[in-house]
Amino acid sequence: MNTDQIMARVKEIISAAFPGEPIFVDRLPKDFQRPSFALELQKEAFADLNIALVQKTVTVLVTGFVAVNAYYDSSREELNRRQDRLMELFAGPSIRVDDRHPTVTANKGTGAPDFCEVQVTFSWSDTRPGYHDPDDMTDPVSASVPKIENYEGNINSSARNASGRTI
Repeated sequence: MNTDQIMARVKEIISAAFPGEPIFVDRLPKDFQRPSFALELQKEAFADLNIALVQKTVTVLVTGFVAVNAYYDSSREELNRRQDRLMELFAGPSIRVDDRHPTVTANKGTGAPDFCEVQVTFSWSDTRPGYHDPDDMTDPVSASVPKIENYEGNINSSARNASGRTI
């Protein structure tokens, strides 16, 4: 699972809840249509879990816009309703993204007079890039590594102590 799949799933969820409204990804045009949404990949990170797994985290910022009145003011009530609806859509505990179900958390952004924000964070564990399980003999890299049972030892060896005598 990657960020493109997550961004596509977020866009799909918002499109289903707000049909016909444009959703802009990573870039907001100068004279954009309202009401609409903007999606921005805010953060992508991973942390170690163990030798084979990493914890991946992706944070998407969803910004909502509503129509403006004659004074170019947005309705705070409508912005609050949209923000609450976004919080419901990403309430979790997980959301299906293709064949995976990452955990999801949503947090309200600061209350700006012209837009509403919801920060959606997805996290899941995944195989460490480049990791090969040494016990997986179906993996060509792991299968080519010699195992301990393939080594021979010489049991007729001798050793010398500090004074040079054979023991």
